[in-house]
Amino acid sequence: MASSATDARIFVDVKLQDGQDGGAFVRSILEGLGARVYKTWPGARARCTHLVWKGGDDRTLEEARACGAAVVGLSWVNACQDVGGLAASQPHALAAAPRSTARAFLVAR
Repeated sequence: MASSATDARIFVDVKLQDGQDGGAFVRSILEGLGARVYKTWPGARARCTHLVWKGGDDRTLEEARACGAAVVGLSWVNACQDVGGLAASQPHALAAAPRSTARAFLVAR
């Protein structure tokens, strides 16, 4: 995990209720702290350290978890502002939703 904001490689996937990108302000905050913020999801090869997620693409969420990135909510960005750098991600981690068994049920039939 990144030890300072300059070591952080972050993707922000925040969508508003109407589906529009709501992450521009969040990205500017993180860039102001010195973090590298990706404009598009770089995939697992870019070794993202964090995904800031709220209502974004579920596939991005799954890929970020699979590559070991810390998946955090908007509260993490506030905490980073408060400490003037990279805050601990664990208190702001988003819990993984239980996977649906519907597909397994349909395949078994």
